[in-house]
Amino acid sequence: MFANTSVQEFFPTPVWTVDLQPTFAETMNRQLLADIMRMTSPRPMELEMGGFWQTETDMHTRPEFAQLTSLLQKACKAALEFLQIDHRGVSITACWANIGPTGGLHSAHTHPNNYFSGVYYVQIPAGAESIDFFDPRPAAVAMMARTRQLNRFNGNRMSVKVQPGRLMIFPSWLLHGVPMNRTNQERVSIAFNAMFTDFTEVMSPPLKPGNLPFRSPSR
Repeated sequence: MFANTSVQEFFPTPVWTVDLQPTFAETMNRQLLADIMRMTSPRPMELEMGGFWQTETDMHTRPEFAQLTSLLQKACKAALEFLQIDHRGVSITACWANIGPTGGLHSAHTHPNNYFSGVYYVQIPAGAESIDFFDPRPAAVAMMARTRQLNRFNGNRMSVKVQPGRLMIFPSWLLHGVPMNRTNQERVSIAFNAMFTDFTEVMSPPLKPGNLPFRSPSR
């Protein structure tokens, strides 16, 4: 009796996954991890259960991380091209390392005053390979029906598997979090924010500092 049936996806939320070429990623990650560990040792504070370390947010200004910063900018420009956004340049406004020990987690949060945010994965132990994204529509949880199978139309959380050498980019307003690291190895990632260059000077710097200062590298 139905003449036609169609489904349209209004107001979709894009999340980009970029996987680097494996050999390139392995080489870069080895150097990134060495630089991060050298510049953050010794660790200056003990963590409460569930805590994790975040470095200062100026990695994008440091020469050690110039290659990564260039890669992040290129990926953001490609995402803007996909969206057909008219802009006069995009800048990385903050970039920092997250070091998640056993028991560390990052509860759901957003990144204010930026257009894009993202995470690049440096060291991800088996068993800690996910990032969660949460439904940003406040009214959607008013009715959560039983489902035969969760999918992008009926769920309120999407879990994405990650791996070393993978870059995730998403709107800064999208609620996201990291489940508890239940392995015995540290999880190391690099987060960043990006904003249109016209806006970056005043509004885009992070609202709070990290808890793990960088130390000047000795060579």
